[in-house]
Amino acid sequence: MRKKCLVLVVCMLAAASVASAALGDVDATGLTGLWRFQDSTNKLAATIGTDMVSSNVNNSAWFSGPWTIINPLGGEGGVVQERSWDYLTCTHGIAPNGGGSYVNEYTIVMDYTQTSGQSSWNSLYQTNAAGNTSDGDLFIQGTEGSRVIGIGELGYSTATFDSSTWHRIALSVDNGNFFRVYVDGVLFLDTSGNTVDGRFSLNPTVHLFADDSWEDQWGLVGTVATWDHALTGTQIADMGGWLDGSATPTPLTLVPEPATMALLGLGGLIAIRRKK
Repeated sequence: MRKKCLVLVVCMLAAASVASAALGDVDATGLTGLWRFQDSTNKLAATIGTDMVSSNVNNSAWFSGPWTIINPLGGEGGVVQERSWDYLTCTHGIAPNGGGSYVNEYTIVMDYTQTSGQSSWNSLYQTNAAGNTSDGDLFIQGTEGSRVIGIGELGYSTATFDSSTWHRIALSVDNGNFFRVYVDGVLFLDTSGNTVDGRFSLNPTVHLFADDSWEDQWGLVGTVATWDHALTGTQIADMGGWLDGSATPTPLTLVPEPATMALLGLGGLIAIRRKK
């Protein structure tokens, strides 16, 4: 009986932690990859998961920062450059899910600003295993200063944004149910998505900023993270972004506490948000 009560208390504490999430809190449950570009000598090193790989050894050639703070992992995040045609390959570490042979449920979050071609098409990611061998799978497009996000197969957002300034862009995908895109925590695109194992399912890797016809632009990339499930709108809104014209993004903190995660059998490298 005591053992059952302990499990119940732990579960209640975990639920309370999620329910009381504050701006900047990140649910670490199911977090499979985190890249913060902290090391100028190893720019694409992973904080959690597998190091990214560039399609060109000269890509991401310079490093800047620091910026986003994720406590208490230590240190601050930086920024890397990505250029047109080249792309970054991310081994996300998510096992096949969602009832198919590929990854059908996932979340990808990136801090990003486009630095060229403000009226040109710009691919944000591509799910094809072979990199620049097919069309990108999510684009920014439209006129300068008034850009939309989406893809022809699913449609484009009616809301617009300025892609020449920094934004926190999040994809929350559950193939067979929905495909959602958020900009700075605001829902921009909400569609029924595609079928299980269809176009928007993932191989063991996903390519950021890849496209087969140069419809990708130069840009700068901050924090990138992946989850093995589709985060809710509330969870993504809690991450914030560049809010109210801020010069820096919302600082992020990973929750819940490691002890609680371990007792629930979830484990993993996470951080603690301590309440005052």
